[in-house]
Amino acid sequence: MLKNQKVIVLGGSSGMGLATARLLATEGAHVVIASRSQEKRDAALRVIGGRSEAIPLDFSQEDAVRRFFDSMGAFDHLVLMGAGLPAWGILSEIQSAALENAFHTKFWGYFLCAKYGAPLIRQSGSILFTIGGAARSAIPGTAGVAAVNGAIMCMAMTLAKELAPIRVNILSPGLVDTPAYNWMSTEEKDAFFKQMGGNLPVGRVGQPEEIAQSALYLITNAYTTGAILDVDGGGRLH
Repeated sequence: MLKNQKVIVLGGSSGMGLATARLLATEGAHVVIASRSQEKRDAALRVIGGRSEAIPLDFSQEDAVRRFFDSMGAFDHLVLMGAGLPAWGILSEIQSAALENAFHTKFWGYFLCAKYGAPLIRQSGSILFTIGGAARSAIPGTAGVAAVNGAIMCMAMTLAKELAPIRVNILSPGLVDTPAYNWMSTEEKDAFFKQMGGNLPVGRVGQPEEIAQSALYLITNAYTTGAILDVDGGGRLH
């Protein structure tokens, strides 16, 4: 399906990004992952297999992003799955510095990658932005997270027209079992996922491989652009 196509996955060294990079590689893509941690990059390459490579990148640094894409040459798809640093809390508790940092590490990172990557994407290609479910539902305590991801969502919708015929889509996962929750003990994480997943219509939290399948659809379906795909186990129905 993706044979001989080059796909860049930002945040492809762990969690949903890693699962996506692995699936794309099995579909025949030449996968390039980029992240800051060499340890994670090396480990990810062992999982991804196929034709894959890993390059160091802090996507919140403009000069680094520019140099990264200058070295890439033409490619087919850009997948943005880097998480950034979220600013949690109710309005009165959100620290301005934390929210600024959240914008700096995710919104600006995605913006810079789109800006410097888009001119190199073949016209049959695409950009996939990944946002948090807080931007799609009104959840108290997530105003800061919603603001960052909502900004990305609005930017992406406009780019779907501005960059056409390059396709631009948005993937919005719900709660997914990824290493992002490894700060909890195994018992705490299991209890958290059981409680939160039990409130969903599907009765469980998501798995990275399910998000990867959704990413593959948005990347390969040539009639899909400007779409927001919620993969949240029905979480938006509450």
